[in-house]
Amino acid sequence: MSNCPVCGRDVPAGTQYCPSCGTNLQQTYGSPTTAAPSYSFPQSGTGMPEPNQHHGHGKYIIAIAVALIIGLVIGGVIGFSFPVAAHLTPVNGIANLNSQQTTPFHGTPNLVWFNSTTFGNLTSTVISHKFLVNLPIGDTYYVSIQWFNTTGTYRCIPTTSTFTSNNQNESPIFSC
Repeated sequence: MSNCPVCGRDVPAGTQYCPSCGTNLQQTYGSPTTAAPSYSFPQSGTGMPEPNQHHGHGKYIIAIAVALIIGLVIGGVIGFSFPVAAHLTPVNGIANLNSQQTTPFHGTPNLVWFNSTTFGNLTSTVISHKFLVNLPIGDTYYVSIQWFNTTGTYRCIPTTSTFTSNNQNESPIFSC
């Protein structure tokens, strides 16, 4: 048995290539070898994991998970820094209860509800019969007025019960 001149491993006599590093061990180049081929099995420490040895994929999985988390954080910061808002129009109007003699209508309006199929319920607080709300442009809203008094909370549908927002300032008057 001899040693490989490159890696120093023991090599069986007559072997043409080192089984560890692959170095050509023939001293005379070009002459055919007459030795029988020597087959070797992977040895410990040659880069092949042992059957019970950990393969080390955990660090790659952790690196991918960390990269995904960083990507989500950066994407979230960018997404919330540049929100895409709907085009809005200010609606500055008046809400009245005309039938204040009857018990249910006795009170002061406190909310105006704008309900649309696209944006759902949007509300505006009423102060001294006046309200201000910014509504998305181009949708039709079903309007109702809410108020409360000593007997409960009520809602009514005003005489003008639908409202369509436009590209300009609106000043509707809603009355029940």
